[in-house]
Amino acid sequence: MHFRIDGDPVPLPPAVEAGLLRVAQGAVANVREHAHASDAVLTLSYLGEDVVLDIADNGCGFTPGQENAPGAAPHRGHGLRAMEVRLRQLDGTLTIESHPGEGTVVSAAVPLRASGPGIDPDEE
Repeated sequence: MHFRIDGDPVPLPPAVEAGLLRVAQGAVANVREHAHASDAVLTLSYLGEDVVLDIADNGCGFTPGQENAPGAAPHRGHGLRAMEVRLRQLDGTLTIESHPGEGTVVSAAVPLRASGPGIDPDEE
């Protein structure tokens, strides 16, 4: 597993830091438990008014939206759904790109001036 930073790092609101940490933990757990990947890369990108966390693996991939389809692996948690909910609370988005046999990229984007719960407006 590798980690990269792109752009010029800036201080993040504590709620954004915590949210991105939880997304990273969930995505890495999914890579470890489901992807059968030999490598993964976490990239934290500072893009002007947004911060984006990408977790890319070279694993087996899947068809997003069909995690609970007949014949799919048994559903054991709420990882992707929990990530999406967490990011929505920060006015962010979760994007998943994956195809069977081609790996997966989970991308979490959050505005640096997020207005979600738990963010003190004086911190902005």
